[in-house]
Amino acid sequence: MQVYELVRRSIHVQGKSVRQVSLELGLDWRTVKKMASEPVPPGYRLNSARGKPRLGAYLERIEQILLEDEAAPPKQRHSAMRIFERLCDEFGYEGGKTQVCDYVAKIKARPKEAFIPLVSIPGESETDFKESWVEIAGKREKGHCFLSVLPHSDVWFGVCYPKENAESFADGHARSFTFFGGVSRRSVYDNPGYAVKRGSGRIKGRERSLTDSFTELQSRYLFEAVFANTYSGNEKGSVERKVATVRSRLFVPVPKADSWEELNQMLYDKALKVKEASPRFHEDAAKLLPLPDYQPERLVSAKVDKLSLVCFETCFYSVPTQFVGMSLTVKARPFEIEIFSNKERVALHKRCFEKGRYRTDYTHYLDLLERKPRAVRCAMPVLQAGFPDEFESFRQRVEDNTSAGDRRFVAVLRLASEFGVDKVKAALSIALARGVIEPSDVRLLVMRQFDEGPMTLNWENSSGASSPTVERKPLSEYAKLLEVAA
Repeated sequence: MQVYELVRRSIHVQGKSVRQVSLELGLDWRTVKKMASEPVPPGYRLNSARGKPRLGAYLERIEQILLEDEAAPPKQRHSAMRIFERLCDEFGYEGGKTQVCDYVAKIKARPKEAFIPLVSIPGESETDFKESWVEIAGKREKGHCFLSVLPHSDVWFGVCYPKENAESFADGHARSFTFFGGVSRRSVYDNPGYAVKRGSGRIKGRERSLTDSFTELQSRYLFEAVFANTYSGNEKGSVERKVATVRSRLFVPVPKADSWEELNQMLYDKALKVKEASPRFHEDAAKLLPLPDYQPERLVSAKVDKLSLVCFETCFYSVPTQFVGMSLTVKARPFEIEIFSNKERVALHKRCFEKGRYRTDYTHYLDLLERKPRAVRCAMPVLQAGFPDEFESFRQRVEDNTSAGDRRFVAVLRLASEFGVDKVKAALSIALARGVIEPSDVRLLVMRQFDEGPMTLNWENSSGASSPTVERKPLSEYAKLLEVAA
């Protein structure tokens, strides 16, 4: 380095020529010329990159493997050694591993993707679904949490469903918009199958072919839908961060609730506290669109089989037996199933999510049981109804291995549908104690529970004449007559 400095000072300060310095110091004139042009030794430099006769044909393959690794779990990505092994085993590479490791290190050292700082615009939202384990009525189940966030104010709304599908997706929107007090003007999503149609290969760019159910949802609420690029969670970072926050605060440890409604009430109360404490929510609220009167649901046509059951998504739901063989309309919501004949609702059931399950209502089969009373002992609708023990005790009391005893029990079931299970249960307790077996006597015992005083009965007369008025005395008055006669 001292010689280097002496050469440069001799030429640039003392004014000596390159030839003179070369003779004095015994250096090649070319070397002296290079020293004069560079303030520090430049080191060894290549005029052109070294060739890669063995590795060159595999460079694109290495880059493709590293590109695919960006979408893989962090602990399941390729190391340089693993890439070398794959090149040898799968693609016939015959070179050394050092070249492969050096090239992988060079690629990984390239500058990462840069991002632009953004601001959140009032009235816009981000939406996503995430899974978490929950405990409902003592049973651990996988819950699917619908989460919508207003990034400007950081106000959020969450609701949990047993299943992630088009119905829960639409219902989550309806609940979130009601909670916010209006419809977000623009919402960012990933690419769920119940919103974006599949079958056209990998999703690229911004254009999407939307499902009919999502198009209807947009048409009802008039919001703009924007779909993020695949594997680009940063494009909806607010909801991704909020998912982590909600999961850590509400789902750790695993939450316990008696029902999905109770669990969702917990989420609602937490979200309400955040909304009430947000200093900027009024800015979001001012930009929201008006809220329409709309209840989302999925409509499906289904035929009633000979067991008076309708099949929907591998589960079976009962309808009144007079509809056997007819096509009815099923209105599916996240937690319930409604079945209609034209505009008349004929059945309402809690929704099943386990394959092959049955939901029946015993009242749907009463007319048929009155014609086929011997089936009542093993009838699924009766067993699923979960009647109190008094009903089974009465059935055993009247059972006589003929249809007469079964008809009595069916008549009691008819009373339960007319007056309610609790009132019939109370009447059956008295009937069992007194040895009463006739349904007409049980009916009197039930009606005594309504005996609160005189009741006036009026009839309508279409001819315009004055209508008679009859005052029915309470049953206790008739009981006094029986005591006198005795």
